[in-house]
Amino acid sequence: MATLDDILGGKWTSAALNKNGVDAASVEGKSKLFAEAAGLLTSEGIASTSAAKAYFVPGRIEVVGKHTDYAGGRSLLAATNISFCMVVVDRDDNKCRIFSTAKPGDPAIAVMTPGGVEVTGKTAESLPAGHWSNYPITAVRRISSNFGASGLKGVDVSISCDIPPASGMSTSSAIICGMWLALGDRNNLEDHPNYKENIDRKEDLMEYLGCIENGQNLKGLVGDKGVGTFGGSEDHTAIMSCTAGNLHMYSYCPTANEGKFAFPPGMKFVIGVSGAIAEKTGAKMKDYNDASLLAREAARTYCAAKNADISPPHLANVVKHAGGDAEAIRAGIKAYFAGGGDAQFDEAALLTRFDQFYAESEEIIPKVAQAFADQDFEALGTLVDRSQLLTDTHLKNQVPETVFLAKSARAQGALAASAFGAGFGGSVWALVPAENVDKFTAAWQAVYTKEFPEAAKASTFFSMVPGPGACSL
Repeated sequence: MATLDDILGGKWTSAALNKNGVDAASVEGKSKLFAEAAGLLTSEGIASTSAAKAYFVPGRIEVVGKHTDYAGGRSLLAATNISFCMVVVDRDDNKCRIFSTAKPGDPAIAVMTPGGVEVTGKTAESLPAGHWSNYPITAVRRISSNFGASGLKGVDVSISCDIPPASGMSTSSAIICGMWLALGDRNNLEDHPNYKENIDRKEDLMEYLGCIENGQNLKGLVGDKGVGTFGGSEDHTAIMSCTAGNLHMYSYCPTANEGKFAFPPGMKFVIGVSGAIAEKTGAKMKDYNDASLLAREAARTYCAAKNADISPPHLANVVKHAGGDAEAIRAGIKAYFAGGGDAQFDEAALLTRFDQFYAESEEIIPKVAQAFADQDFEALGTLVDRSQLLTDTHLKNQVPETVFLAKSARAQGALAASAFGAGFGGSVWALVPAENVDKFTAAWQAVYTKEFPEAAKASTFFSMVPGPGACSL
Protein backbone atom coordinates (compact mmCIF):
# COMPACT_ATOMS: atom_id res chain seq x y z
CA MET A 1 0.00 0.00 0.00
CA ALA A 2 1.17 3.52 -0.79
CA THR A 3 1.50 6.44 1.58
CA LEU A 4 0.45 10.04 1.03
CA ASP A 5 4.15 10.81 0.51
CA ASP A 6 4.24 8.28 -2.37
CA ILE A 7 1.26 9.92 -4.02
CA LEU A 8 2.65 13.41 -3.48
CA GLY A 9 5.92 12.36 -5.14
CA GLY A 10 4.17 11.16 -8.29
CA LYS A 11 6.45 8.30 -9.34
CA TRP A 12 4.42 5.63 -7.57
CA THR A 13 1.18 6.99 -9.05
CA SER A 14 2.56 7.17 -12.59
CA ALA A 15 3.74 3.57 -12.44
CA ALA A 16 0.38 2.41 -11.10
CA LEU A 17 -1.54 4.33 -13.77
CA ASN A 18 0.60 2.80 -16.52
CA LYS A 19 0.05 -0.68 -15.06
CA ASN A 20 -3.72 -0.16 -15.07
CA GLY A 21 -3.84 0.83 -18.74
CA VAL A 22 -4.33 4.59 -18.49
CA ASP A 23 -3.32 6.26 -21.76
CA ALA A 24 0.37 7.22 -21.59
CA ALA A 25 -0.38 10.79 -22.68
CA SER A 26 -2.67 11.20 -19.66
CA VAL A 27 -0.44 9.76 -16.96
CA GLU A 28 1.49 12.91 -16.02
CA GLY A 29 -1.66 14.99 -15.67
CA LYS A 30 -3.34 12.30 -13.60
CA SER A 31 -0.34 12.03 -11.28
CA LYS A 32 -0.61 15.77 -10.62
CA LEU A 33 -4.32 15.46 -9.83
CA PHE A 34 -3.64 12.65 -7.36
CA ALA A 35 -0.89 14.75 -5.77
CA GLU A 36 -3.31 17.69 -5.40
CA ALA A 37 -5.83 15.42 -3.70
CA ALA A 38 -3.17 14.00 -1.36
CA GLY A 39 -1.93 17.51 -0.57
CA LEU A 40 -5.40 18.57 0.49
CA LEU A 41 -5.44 15.77 3.07
CA THR A 42 -2.03 16.72 4.47
CA SER A 43 -3.20 20.34 4.67
CA GLU A 44 -6.01 19.08 6.91
CA GLY A 45 -3.43 17.70 9.36
CA ILE A 46 -3.21 14.09 8.17
CA ALA A 47 0.39 12.86 8.38
CA SER A 48 2.09 12.43 5.00
CA THR A 49 3.37 9.03 6.19
CA SER A 50 -0.22 7.75 6.50
CA ALA A 51 -1.18 4.70 4.44
CA ALA A 52 -3.44 5.71 1.57
CA LYS A 53 -5.39 4.23 -1.31
CA ALA A 54 -5.76 5.85 -4.72
CA TYR A 55 -8.70 5.30 -7.10
CA PHE A 56 -8.96 6.22 -10.78
CA VAL A 57 -12.67 6.70 -11.61
CA PRO A 58 -13.35 7.76 -15.22
CA GLY A 59 -16.27 9.40 -16.92
CA ARG A 60 -18.03 7.57 -19.71
CA ILE A 61 -19.00 8.01 -23.32
CA GLU A 62 -22.34 6.63 -24.41
CA VAL A 63 -21.43 5.84 -28.01
CA VAL A 64 -25.05 4.92 -28.72
CA GLY A 65 -27.85 4.09 -26.31
CA LYS A 66 -29.77 7.28 -25.73
CA HIS A 67 -32.15 6.91 -22.78
CA THR A 68 -32.42 3.14 -23.17
CA ASP A 69 -31.05 1.68 -19.94
CA TYR A 70 -33.92 2.29 -17.51
CA ALA A 71 -36.25 0.78 -20.15
CA GLY A 72 -34.19 -2.42 -20.27
CA GLY A 73 -32.56 -1.57 -23.59
CA ARG A 74 -29.00 -1.68 -24.85
CA SER A 75 -26.10 0.75 -25.00
CA LEU A 76 -22.57 0.77 -26.39
CA LEU A 77 -20.07 2.32 -23.99
CA ALA A 78 -16.51 3.50 -23.47
CA ALA A 79 -14.62 4.92 -20.49
CA THR A 80 -12.95 8.31 -20.86
CA ASN A 81 -9.34 9.26 -20.16
CA ILE A 82 -10.53 12.13 -17.98
CA SER A 83 -11.53 11.13 -14.50
CA PHE A 84 -11.91 11.60 -10.79
CA CYS A 85 -8.67 10.99 -8.92
CA MET A 86 -9.52 10.00 -5.34
CA VAL A 87 -7.12 9.60 -2.43
CA VAL A 88 -8.46 7.81 0.64
CA VAL A 89 -7.13 7.42 4.17
CA ASP A 90 -8.87 5.04 6.56
CA ARG A 91 -10.40 6.27 9.81
CA ASP A 92 -11.05 4.25 12.96
CA ASP A 93 -14.40 5.90 13.70
CA ASN A 94 -17.70 6.05 11.78
CA LYS A 95 -17.08 9.46 10.23
CA CYS A 96 -16.61 10.21 6.51
CA ARG A 97 -14.93 13.48 5.62
CA ILE A 98 -15.13 14.29 1.93
CA PHE A 99 -12.89 16.99 0.47
CA SER A 100 -12.77 18.42 -3.04
CA THR A 101 -9.80 20.29 -4.50
CA ALA A 102 -12.36 22.41 -6.35
CA LYS A 103 -13.94 23.43 -3.01
CA PRO A 104 -11.09 23.08 -0.51
CA GLY A 105 -12.76 25.09 2.24
CA ASP A 106 -16.12 23.32 2.04
CA PRO A 107 -15.79 19.69 3.17
CA ALA A 108 -18.77 17.40 3.57
CA ILE A 109 -18.77 15.49 6.87
CA ALA A 110 -21.09 12.51 7.33
CA VAL A 111 -21.36 10.39 10.46
CA MET A 112 -22.60 6.92 9.50
CA THR A 113 -25.38 5.42 11.58
CA PRO A 114 -27.28 2.12 11.22
CA GLY A 115 -30.10 4.02 9.53
CA GLY A 116 -28.04 6.23 7.21
CA VAL A 117 -25.99 9.31 8.03
CA GLU A 118 -26.00 12.49 10.05
CA VAL A 119 -24.45 15.34 8.09
CA THR A 120 -22.46 17.93 9.98
CA GLY A 121 -20.18 20.85 9.19
CA LYS A 122 -20.64 23.60 6.63
CA THR A 123 -23.04 21.54 4.50
CA ALA A 124 -25.30 20.54 7.40
CA GLU A 125 -28.12 22.96 6.72
CA SER A 126 -29.89 20.80 4.12
CA LEU A 127 -27.49 20.10 1.28
CA PRO A 128 -29.22 22.40 -1.21
CA ALA A 129 -30.02 20.95 -4.64
CA GLY A 130 -26.97 21.09 -6.85
CA HIS A 131 -24.46 21.24 -4.00
CA TRP A 132 -21.34 19.30 -4.97
CA SER A 133 -21.52 17.03 -1.93
CA ASN A 134 -25.04 15.75 -2.61
CA TYR A 135 -23.83 12.77 -4.63
CA PRO A 136 -21.09 11.48 -2.30
CA ILE A 137 -23.34 11.99 0.74
CA THR A 138 -26.14 10.08 -1.03
CA ALA A 139 -23.73 7.19 -1.58
CA VAL A 140 -22.54 7.21 2.03
CA ARG A 141 -26.14 7.35 3.29
CA ARG A 142 -27.33 4.41 1.17
CA ILE A 143 -24.28 2.24 1.89
CA SER A 144 -24.60 2.91 5.60
CA SER A 145 -28.31 2.11 5.51
CA ASN A 146 -27.82 -1.17 3.64
CA PHE A 147 -24.63 -2.42 5.32
CA GLY A 148 -24.16 -0.45 8.54
CA ALA A 149 -26.37 -2.25 11.06
CA SER A 150 -23.33 -3.49 12.96
CA GLY A 151 -21.31 -0.33 12.32
CA LEU A 152 -19.02 0.78 9.50
CA LYS A 153 -15.59 2.36 9.62
CA GLY A 154 -15.17 5.73 7.97
CA VAL A 155 -12.69 7.31 5.58
CA ASP A 156 -11.16 10.66 4.72
CA VAL A 157 -11.63 11.13 0.97
CA SER A 158 -10.01 13.80 -1.18
CA ILE A 159 -11.28 14.25 -4.71
CA SER A 160 -9.64 15.90 -7.70
CA CYS A 161 -11.16 15.88 -11.17
CA ASP A 162 -10.51 16.96 -14.76
CA ILE A 163 -13.96 16.05 -16.15
CA PRO A 164 -15.73 19.28 -17.16
CA PRO A 165 -18.77 19.82 -14.94
CA ALA A 166 -22.18 18.90 -16.36
CA SER A 167 -20.58 17.73 -19.61
CA GLY A 168 -22.70 14.59 -20.03
CA MET A 169 -19.84 12.26 -19.03
CA SER A 170 -21.63 11.26 -15.83
CA THR A 171 -19.64 12.87 -13.05
CA SER A 172 -22.57 12.18 -10.72
CA SER A 173 -22.42 8.42 -11.29
CA ALA A 174 -18.61 8.40 -11.17
CA ILE A 175 -18.52 9.92 -7.71
CA ILE A 176 -21.05 7.36 -6.46
CA CYS A 177 -18.86 4.57 -7.87
CA GLY A 178 -15.81 6.11 -6.24
CA MET A 179 -17.48 6.30 -2.84
CA TRP A 180 -18.49 2.64 -3.14
CA LEU A 181 -14.87 1.71 -3.84
CA ALA A 182 -13.62 3.72 -0.87
CA LEU A 183 -16.15 2.44 1.66
CA GLY A 184 -16.32 -1.03 0.15
CA ASP A 185 -12.58 -1.54 0.53
CA ARG A 186 -12.49 0.02 3.99
CA ASN A 187 -15.20 -2.32 5.28
CA ASN A 188 -14.68 -5.43 3.11
CA LEU A 189 -18.28 -5.09 1.98
CA GLU A 190 -18.06 -7.89 -0.59
CA ASP A 191 -17.79 -10.25 2.41
CA HIS A 192 -20.79 -8.67 4.14
CA PRO A 193 -23.81 -11.01 4.52
CA ASN A 194 -26.13 -8.44 2.92
CA TYR A 195 -23.82 -8.26 -0.12
CA LYS A 196 -23.63 -12.02 -0.51
CA GLU A 197 -27.39 -12.36 -0.17
CA ASN A 198 -28.28 -9.71 -2.77
CA ILE A 199 -25.35 -9.34 -5.19
CA ASP A 200 -24.44 -12.51 -7.07
CA ARG A 201 -22.66 -11.09 -10.13
CA LYS A 202 -20.51 -8.14 -11.06
CA GLU A 203 -23.49 -6.88 -13.08
CA ASP A 204 -25.64 -6.92 -9.93
CA LEU A 205 -23.19 -4.53 -8.31
CA MET A 206 -23.47 -2.15 -11.27
CA GLU A 207 -27.24 -2.27 -10.90
CA TYR A 208 -26.96 -1.57 -7.17
CA LEU A 209 -24.79 1.49 -7.83
CA GLY A 210 -27.51 2.75 -10.17
CA CYS A 211 -30.05 2.16 -7.39
CA ILE A 212 -27.98 4.31 -5.03
CA GLU A 213 -28.49 7.17 -7.47
CA ASN A 214 -32.14 6.61 -8.40
CA GLY A 215 -33.26 5.47 -4.95
CA GLN A 216 -34.76 2.12 -6.02
CA ASN A 217 -34.47 -1.19 -4.19
CA LEU A 218 -32.17 -4.00 -5.29
CA LYS A 219 -33.66 -7.17 -3.85
CA GLY A 220 -33.26 -6.80 -0.09
CA LEU A 221 -31.08 -3.69 -0.31
CA VAL A 222 -33.79 -1.14 0.36
CA GLY A 223 -33.62 2.25 -1.36
CA ASP A 224 -34.29 5.79 -0.29
CA LYS A 225 -34.78 9.15 -1.98
CA GLY A 226 -31.60 8.86 -4.07
CA VAL A 227 -30.69 12.10 -5.81
CA GLY A 228 -34.09 12.67 -7.45
CA THR A 229 -33.42 11.35 -10.95
CA PHE A 230 -35.08 8.30 -12.55
CA GLY A 231 -32.08 6.96 -14.44
CA GLY A 232 -30.76 3.43 -14.80
CA SER A 233 -27.39 1.77 -14.34
CA GLU A 234 -25.73 2.40 -17.72
CA ASP A 235 -23.33 5.02 -16.41
CA HIS A 236 -22.24 2.97 -13.42
CA THR A 237 -21.78 -0.09 -15.64
CA ALA A 238 -19.54 1.81 -18.04
CA ILE A 239 -17.50 3.42 -15.28
CA MET A 240 -16.92 0.16 -13.41
CA SER A 241 -16.71 -2.34 -16.29
CA CYS A 242 -15.17 -0.80 -19.41
CA THR A 243 -11.65 -1.75 -20.46
CA ALA A 244 -8.89 0.10 -22.28
CA GLY A 245 -9.09 -0.02 -26.06
CA ASN A 246 -12.58 -1.51 -26.18
CA LEU A 247 -16.25 -0.66 -26.55
CA HIS A 248 -18.70 -2.64 -24.42
CA MET A 249 -22.35 -3.44 -25.13
CA TYR A 250 -24.75 -4.03 -22.24
CA SER A 251 -28.47 -4.41 -21.76
CA TYR A 252 -30.22 -3.57 -18.50
CA CYS A 253 -32.93 -4.44 -15.96
CA PRO A 254 -31.20 -6.76 -15.23
CA THR A 255 -27.74 -5.67 -16.38
CA ALA A 256 -26.21 -8.15 -18.85
CA ASN A 257 -22.98 -8.09 -20.85
CA GLU A 258 -23.73 -8.47 -24.56
CA GLY A 259 -20.23 -8.16 -26.00
CA LYS A 260 -16.87 -6.43 -26.24
CA PHE A 261 -15.68 -4.77 -29.45
CA ALA A 262 -12.15 -3.58 -30.15
CA PHE A 263 -11.87 0.13 -30.86
CA PRO A 264 -10.55 0.47 -34.44
CA PRO A 265 -6.77 0.94 -34.59
CA GLY A 266 -5.65 4.25 -35.99
CA MET A 267 -8.83 6.00 -34.80
CA LYS A 268 -9.59 8.43 -32.01
CA PHE A 269 -12.62 9.98 -30.44
CA VAL A 270 -12.53 13.76 -30.46
CA ILE A 271 -14.84 15.10 -27.75
CA GLY A 272 -16.45 18.50 -28.07
CA VAL A 273 -17.78 19.72 -24.72
CA SER A 274 -20.38 22.27 -25.73
CA GLY A 275 -20.28 24.54 -22.70
CA ALA A 276 -24.08 24.28 -22.64
CA ILE A 277 -24.55 22.88 -19.16
CA ALA A 278 -26.17 19.43 -18.98
CA GLU A 279 -27.67 19.61 -15.52
CA LYS A 280 -29.98 17.14 -13.74
CA THR A 281 -31.07 19.56 -11.06
CA GLY A 282 -33.85 22.12 -10.77
CA ALA A 283 -36.03 22.54 -13.85
CA LYS A 284 -33.75 20.27 -15.89
CA MET A 285 -34.55 17.34 -13.60
CA LYS A 286 -38.17 17.32 -14.85
CA ASP A 287 -37.06 17.27 -18.50
CA TYR A 288 -34.63 14.43 -17.75
CA ASN A 289 -37.19 12.44 -15.77
CA ASP A 290 -39.94 12.89 -18.37
CA ALA A 291 -37.94 10.77 -20.83
CA SER A 292 -37.98 7.98 -18.25
CA LEU A 293 -41.64 8.45 -17.41
CA LEU A 294 -42.62 8.38 -21.09
CA ALA A 295 -40.89 5.03 -21.54
CA ARG A 296 -42.56 3.67 -18.42
CA GLU A 297 -46.01 4.85 -19.52
CA ALA A 298 -45.57 3.44 -23.03
CA ALA A 299 -44.81 0.03 -21.55
CA ARG A 300 -47.68 0.28 -19.05
CA THR A 301 -50.29 1.17 -21.65
CA TYR A 302 -49.25 -1.75 -23.88
CA CYS A 303 -49.43 -4.17 -20.93
CA ALA A 304 -52.87 -2.84 -19.97
CA ALA A 305 -54.20 -3.16 -23.53
CA LYS A 306 -52.91 -6.71 -23.88
CA ASN A 307 -53.69 -7.69 -20.29
CA ALA A 308 -50.06 -8.82 -20.21
CA ASP A 309 -48.32 -9.61 -16.93
CA ILE A 310 -44.77 -8.55 -17.88
CA SER A 311 -42.13 -8.32 -15.17
CA PRO A 312 -40.43 -5.97 -14.98
CA PRO A 313 -42.84 -3.99 -17.17
CA HIS A 314 -40.31 -2.04 -19.26
CA LEU A 315 -40.06 -1.50 -23.01
CA ALA A 316 -37.38 -4.12 -23.66
CA ASN A 317 -39.65 -6.79 -22.14
CA VAL A 318 -42.60 -5.42 -24.09
CA VAL A 319 -40.55 -5.91 -27.27
CA LYS A 320 -39.85 -9.51 -26.23
CA HIS A 321 -43.52 -10.10 -25.42
CA ALA A 322 -44.49 -8.88 -28.89
CA GLY A 323 -41.83 -11.02 -30.58
CA GLY A 324 -40.01 -7.91 -31.76
CA ASP A 325 -43.03 -6.68 -33.71
CA ALA A 326 -42.93 -2.89 -33.39
CA GLU A 327 -46.26 -2.41 -35.15
CA ALA A 328 -47.97 -4.76 -32.72
CA ILE A 329 -46.67 -2.65 -29.84
CA ARG A 330 -47.81 0.57 -31.48
CA ALA A 331 -51.23 -1.00 -32.05
CA GLY A 332 -51.40 -1.99 -28.38
CA ILE A 333 -50.67 1.55 -27.22
CA LYS A 334 -53.29 2.92 -29.60
CA ALA A 335 -55.82 0.34 -28.42
CA TYR A 336 -55.32 1.43 -24.83
CA PHE A 337 -56.31 5.01 -25.65
CA ALA A 338 -59.11 3.91 -28.00
CA GLY A 339 -60.58 1.99 -25.08
CA GLY A 340 -60.69 5.11 -22.94
CA GLY A 341 -57.48 4.49 -21.03
CA ASP A 342 -55.91 7.37 -19.17
CA ALA A 343 -52.17 8.13 -19.01
CA GLN A 344 -49.79 10.79 -17.79
CA PHE A 345 -48.90 11.61 -21.41
CA ASP A 346 -50.92 11.57 -24.62
CA GLU A 347 -50.91 8.81 -27.24
CA ALA A 348 -48.68 10.64 -29.71
CA ALA A 349 -46.02 11.30 -27.06
CA LEU A 350 -45.94 7.64 -26.01
CA LEU A 351 -45.75 6.38 -29.59
CA THR A 352 -42.92 8.80 -30.36
CA ARG A 353 -41.00 7.66 -27.27
CA PHE A 354 -41.49 3.99 -28.16
CA ASP A 355 -40.37 4.54 -31.75
CA GLN A 356 -37.11 6.14 -30.59
CA PHE A 357 -36.45 3.37 -28.09
CA TYR A 358 -37.13 0.59 -30.58
CA ALA A 359 -34.97 2.11 -33.31
CA GLU A 360 -32.09 2.86 -30.94
CA SER A 361 -32.03 -0.35 -28.89
CA GLU A 362 -33.25 -2.98 -31.34
CA GLU A 363 -31.95 -1.71 -34.69
CA ILE A 364 -29.17 0.84 -34.39
CA ILE A 365 -27.02 -0.32 -31.48
CA PRO A 366 -26.31 -3.91 -32.58
CA LYS A 367 -25.47 -2.67 -36.08
CA VAL A 368 -23.20 0.10 -34.75
CA ALA A 369 -21.30 -2.46 -32.67
CA GLN A 370 -20.88 -4.66 -35.73
CA ALA A 371 -19.80 -1.71 -37.87
CA PHE A 372 -17.05 -0.92 -35.35
CA ALA A 373 -15.99 -4.58 -35.37
CA ASP A 374 -15.95 -4.65 -39.19
CA GLN A 375 -14.40 -1.17 -39.45
CA ASP A 376 -17.25 -0.34 -41.83
CA PHE A 377 -17.14 3.40 -41.33
CA GLU A 378 -19.65 4.25 -44.05
CA ALA A 379 -22.32 2.12 -42.36
CA LEU A 380 -21.26 3.44 -38.96
CA GLY A 381 -21.71 7.05 -40.02
CA THR A 382 -25.17 6.41 -41.47
CA LEU A 383 -26.36 4.52 -38.37
CA VAL A 384 -25.06 7.11 -35.93
CA ASP A 385 -26.59 9.92 -38.00
CA ARG A 386 -29.96 8.20 -37.60
CA SER A 387 -29.47 7.85 -33.85
CA GLN A 388 -28.60 11.53 -33.56
CA LEU A 389 -31.59 12.61 -35.66
CA LEU A 390 -34.02 10.58 -33.54
CA THR A 391 -32.55 12.13 -30.42
CA ASP A 392 -33.46 15.54 -31.75
CA THR A 393 -36.85 14.73 -33.29
CA HIS A 394 -38.18 12.07 -30.90
CA LEU A 395 -36.43 12.39 -27.53
CA LYS A 396 -36.33 16.15 -27.96
CA ASN A 397 -33.47 16.43 -25.48
CA GLN A 398 -30.99 18.32 -27.63
CA VAL A 399 -30.01 21.98 -27.55
CA PRO A 400 -28.84 24.03 -30.55
CA GLU A 401 -25.21 23.74 -29.46
CA THR A 402 -25.12 19.92 -29.47
CA VAL A 403 -27.13 19.69 -32.70
CA PHE A 404 -24.62 22.00 -34.35
CA LEU A 405 -21.61 20.16 -32.96
CA ALA A 406 -22.79 16.83 -34.37
CA LYS A 407 -23.64 18.26 -37.80
CA SER A 408 -20.50 20.34 -38.07
CA ALA A 409 -18.30 17.39 -37.03
CA ARG A 410 -19.63 15.44 -39.98
CA ALA A 411 -19.15 18.45 -42.24
CA GLN A 412 -15.52 18.67 -41.10
CA GLY A 413 -14.92 15.03 -42.08
CA ALA A 414 -15.72 12.98 -38.96
CA LEU A 415 -16.59 9.39 -39.84
CA ALA A 416 -19.42 9.50 -37.30
CA ALA A 417 -20.58 11.93 -34.62
CA SER A 418 -23.22 11.98 -31.91
CA ALA A 419 -24.31 13.80 -28.80
CA PHE A 420 -24.29 11.63 -25.69
CA GLY A 421 -25.49 11.56 -22.12
CA ALA A 422 -28.71 12.78 -20.57
CA GLY A 423 -29.11 15.58 -23.11
CA PHE A 424 -30.22 19.19 -22.67
CA GLY A 425 -26.57 20.21 -23.08
CA GLY A 426 -23.34 18.31 -22.70
CA SER A 427 -20.96 16.92 -25.31
CA VAL A 428 -20.56 15.32 -28.73
CA TRP A 429 -18.12 12.61 -29.82
CA ALA A 430 -16.62 12.46 -33.29
CA LEU A 431 -14.69 9.52 -34.75
CA VAL A 432 -11.59 10.70 -36.61
CA PRO A 433 -8.43 9.05 -38.02
CA ALA A 434 -5.61 9.70 -35.56
CA GLU A 435 -3.40 11.44 -38.12
CA ASN A 436 -6.16 14.02 -38.75
CA VAL A 437 -7.04 14.75 -35.12
CA ASP A 438 -5.18 18.05 -34.69
CA LYS A 439 -6.41 19.55 -37.94
CA PHE A 440 -9.95 18.31 -37.40
CA THR A 441 -10.12 19.55 -33.81
CA ALA A 442 -8.91 23.03 -34.71
CA ALA A 443 -11.43 23.34 -37.54
CA TRP A 444 -14.31 21.93 -35.49
CA GLN A 445 -13.60 24.24 -32.59
CA ALA A 446 -13.31 27.25 -34.90
CA VAL A 447 -16.70 26.77 -36.56
CA TYR A 448 -18.32 26.16 -33.17
CA THR A 449 -16.80 29.28 -31.65
CA LYS A 450 -18.03 31.33 -34.58
CA GLU A 451 -21.57 29.97 -34.28
CA PHE A 452 -21.85 29.98 -30.46
CA PRO A 453 -19.30 32.46 -29.09
CA GLU A 454 -20.83 32.60 -25.59
CA ALA A 455 -21.11 28.83 -25.06
CA ALA A 456 -17.65 28.39 -26.58
CA LYS A 457 -16.13 30.32 -23.68
CA ALA A 458 -16.93 27.32 -21.47
CA SER A 459 -16.29 24.65 -24.12
CA THR A 460 -13.31 22.37 -24.44
CA PHE A 461 -12.13 19.89 -27.06
CA PHE A 462 -9.87 16.88 -26.53
CA SER A 463 -9.08 13.52 -28.11
CA MET A 464 -8.89 10.06 -26.60
CA VAL A 465 -9.12 6.34 -27.12
CA PRO A 466 -11.27 4.25 -24.75
CA GLY A 467 -9.60 3.92 -21.37
CA PRO A 468 -9.93 1.59 -18.39
CA GLY A 469 -12.82 1.56 -15.98
CA ALA A 470 -12.58 2.43 -12.31
CA CYS A 471 -9.65 0.83 -10.54
CA SER A 472 -7.64 0.89 -7.35
CA LEU A 473 -4.03 1.83 -8.11
